[in-house]
Amino acid sequence: MPSSATRPVIRPDPPPQPRLGLEEAGAAESRDWPQAAAFAFSRVAAGKDPRPVVFVAAGPWRRERGGLFARGLSRLGIAPCEVIQVRAEREAEALWAMEEALKSGAVRGVIATVEQPSFVATRRLDFAARAGRAVGVLLRAAPAGDLSAAWMRWRISALPSSPHPFDPRAPGALRLRAELVRRRDGPLGAWELEQDHETHRLGLAAGLADHGLVQGRRPQAA
Repeated sequence: MPSSATRPVIRPDPPPQPRLGLEEAGAAESRDWPQAAAFAFSRVAAGKDPRPVVFVAAGPWRRERGGLFARGLSRLGIAPCEVIQVRAEREAEALWAMEEALKSGAVRGVIATVEQPSFVATRRLDFAARAGRAVGVLLRAAPAGDLSAAWMRWRISALPSSPHPFDPRAPGALRLRAELVRRRDGPLGAWELEQDHETHRLGLAAGLADHGLVQGRRPQAA
């Protein structure tokens, strides 16, 4: 992982919107995978596209982390009936299922859990996503350092939840740090995001919209 001196700077403007094509979202540490998954869903489910979302889970991911939870999807503002779940035993099967779904034109986005996709596979996925007018996200349980044709590569880490408005002992809204560590068409940056309790969407955490900093936060160690 890069040192704190080379990490992307927190930006006060909103993060770049998803675009048709392929992205990657990797957990900064193994314990951050739920936040990485939530961020991945926020990328494929953005906007008002009525088409469903596909989640492709490879065997190693399912055995280590289980499957999707309907109530958890609802907390993200996604109706469980809008998500098609696909089980694949091997990573090659997961990549094939993702490519077929993306290029079908029948879905708005596809998330697939992968470990080490080849560069050729990522190029095929990017082409398929653009052909099907969809967003694809490769969800990884660790930071990626290999070659990829993805337009954006994100590193996601958990942050303490925001204060609960009614119970100081209860957890508040989901918060996470999204670092854009690789981008093919623009500047890099980092954003601290918070889930809105009404829309369930991720937006800039309190304080960032005004002056780019979250009050009382210390710089994170590398």
